[in-house]
Parts: sequence; structure tokens; C-alpha cells
Amino acid sequence: MRVTFGAVQRHANEGIARASEEMIKYQRQVSSGKRVERPSDDPSAASITVSERAELAAFKQFTDASDAADSKLRVADSVLSDLLDKLTAARTVVMSVRGSTATAAQRQASAEELRSLREAVLEDLNTAFRGTYLFGGAAGDTKPFVTTGGVVDPYAGSTREVEVDIDRGRSVAVAFDGSAISQGSDLTDIFAAFDQAAAAAVAADGTALGEAFDAMGRAFDRATRAQSSVGASLRAVADHKLRLADASRAPGARISTLEDANMVEAISGMNQAEVTYEAALGAAARSARLSLFDYLD
Repeated sequence: MRVTFGAVQRHANEGIARASEEMIKYQRQVSSGKRVERPSDDPSAASITVSERAELAAFKQFTDASDAADSKLRVADSVLSDLLDKLTAARTVVMSVRGSTATAAQRQASAEELRSLREAVLEDLNTAFRGTYLFGGAAGDTKPFVTTGGVVDPYAGSTREVEVDIDRGRSVAVAFDGSAISQGSDLTDIFAAFDQAAAAAVAADGTALGEAFDAMGRAFDRATRAQSSVGASLRAVADHKLRLADASRAPGARISTLEDANMVEAISGMNQAEVTYEAALGAAARSARLSLFDYLD
């Protein structure tokens, strides 16, 4: 069989190209630390990593939602603690003027203190966090309680609470129905009870003071239940954040196994490829120096 000079050169060039491609592949693995950078590097591994990354993205979404919920719930918890303190202080003031020994000046001072506490409670229930009213329910951009002519208007928020998903099948409320705290099943809200208590303190109306005292007690109970719910949600968020952190390690590890290069194998392969490449270059150089007579029978 006759082998032409052109055929020899063509085979030599093909050998150089193959050796160069193999050497570049391993050099890329060593420099990047990745075995799979493009789908063409390993189509099967690339297909699996797509689903694993989708799983990681879902975990990331739940983690971000949990972080946001945690921030809102902590603010709500703090506000409710302050609200409970204000209601306790108000009941203490009412108790101090229910007897007949308080002077007119003391009653007037107590009335002023009750009005100040009412404003503090109003401010608590109008708390906004990152542009959203926490106690406005689904109407987060609407101020829940507005004062007109010194009287607090009826609740302007939504009775529907806002929930966020912190995991598959698990959600927590992050915006609350303010009327469930301010009024609940009572005929009037807590602000009316404050107004009644202030007026009764000045008038020394023991019956009205007693009614206001009881109304404040019911508001205290409602706020306590709300805070207990917030506390349970905070614990759920913390638990799910830990679970998500643990669960996200598995797809991350699988992606690393599929994509990351084995550096020992990559370096060994690179060295072998370089030797093969040098050999291919040498063979091509020798064939180029042969004369036409070397191919004649």
C-alpha cells in the first residue's frame, strides 16, 4: 500500500489537533477547578446539575422569605411588648383614680396621662416596617388608624392577614389585622376605652372607670394572644431556616461532585496530554523533513 506525503501530513496534523485539544481540556480543569463548565463537557452531568440548581434556587427563595419574615416578626414582637406595657400602665392609672381620695388635680393629671398613653398605643398599632403597616393586614399601604377631630376613626386596614411561605406547605403571617387587637369582639375599640377612662377620671365616675379598666384588660388579653402567635411564628422561622440550611447542602454537594475537577486526575491528565502533544509535534516535524524519495518503492 502506497502512503502519500499529503496523507502523512494530514494524519500528523490531526494527531496534533487531538493532542492539543486534550491538553487544553486538562489545562482548563486545572486552572478553573471545574470539570464541567459547559453542557458539551458532559451533557449527562449538566442535565443533572440543572435540576439540582433549581432545587438550590427554591431553597434560596424560602431562605430569603424566612429572613424577611423574621425581621418583620421581630419588629411586631417588640411593638406588641410595648403595647402590653402601655396597657398595663393605663390600667394602673385607672386603678389609682377609682377611689374617692384622689384630688381634682390628680384626676386631671391622670386624664392627661391616659390621653398620652392612648397616643402611644395608637403609634404602636400604626407601626410601619419598610413601607408597610404591620397591623394593616392586606392593606399594608393604608394607615390602619387615623385621628379626626381628636377621635380615632374606625379601623381602615384589612381584616385579612398577609402570609409568606417559608417552606413547602408552611407559611407565617407577617402583616396582621389590627382590629383583632384594638377591638376584637367588643362593641368599641381600645381608643374609645381610653377616651372613656380619661373623661371618667376627671368626672370621678367610678362605674365608667371600671368599664374602661375591663376593656383595657380584654385588649391586653388580645395583644397577649397576638404576641404568642408571633412568638410561635418566630420559632417556626428559626426551625425552618436551620432545616433549609441542612437541606441545601445535599444539592450543593451533588453539584460539586458533578462539576468540580479531580485535581490529581486533572494534573496527571494534563501532564500526559502535554507529553502526547510534544510527541505529535515531533512526529510531524520529522515527517516534514522526509524527501519524496522516502515514499517511493
